[in-house]
Amino acid sequence: MTETRACPDLNDALAGLLDKYAVEPPGPWRMADGGEPPGDAGNLLTLAPGESLTEPDPPERTVPLLPWRHQRRFVELKRLVDEKTVSPLLMCRFACLTDGRETPLAAILYREFDLVEWLSGTPIVGICASMAEGRAANVIVRLAGGVIASVEAGATLPAGAAVEDRHELIARRGVASDRVVDTQVAQSSVYAWTDAGHRQHTDVDAELFGLDAERAALVRSAYDVLRHPELTPARRRRHRRLRQLVELAYASDRRRERLTVEGDLA
Repeated sequence: MTETRACPDLNDALAGLLDKYAVEPPGPWRMADGGEPPGDAGNLLTLAPGESLTEPDPPERTVPLLPWRHQRRFVELKRLVDEKTVSPLLMCRFACLTDGRETPLAAILYREFDLVEWLSGTPIVGICASMAEGRAANVIVRLAGGVIASVEAGATLPAGAAVEDRHELIARRGVASDRVVDTQVAQSSVYAWTDAGHRQHTDVDAELFGLDAERAALVRSAYDVLRHPELTPARRRRHRRLRQLVELAYASDRRRERLTVEGDLA
């Protein structure tokens, strides 16, 4: 996941969606990066947790967002599983690399664990992790029902490099991926070479034109929270579970053994 600091553009984009569809928020709101005190307004957490795993509960009046669930590529992968286009699911192969400055290793694992459970529709029941200097991790997780998922996570790209990831679902009937076959890096819609250098552009949301995929997904996720406030307790429980799964992965590395997920954790 690419961290996106709160800015007027995101708040204005969210306000525009609320106004367009006549959605009345349950109370005052603002998008924040999770490091600010809630104040008088509702505080929407826009970032996955960093290296600190000591406080699994989000602050009061904070609603954790899972923006990747609103990216089209992941929505389509989930549809393929839910409609049994690829079935039965046997294995998941996930990988995500960042520069580590805005998205540390723990935040990558938080995102990938949520994608594993959400896309497959089954909970993680076992974790075996091996990490190197807090910057790279190889994790094997077992899902209820016997599906195995591998997660390769790294915060080792050069500073300023874009996030590179790939998610592949392998089934007895069919294989699905969020990247085109043989694609090594994400493709853009438009490439421009000028005297000022090389630039590339990709717009993914006609209603949020100008925002990249990650920022558009943040706005969509926040909009969903304000449109369905009754789901806020479930979102907070989900945040707790994911933080605990990340903590379990670190514990597995320290103890050099496979660990079982006890109950529902959260």
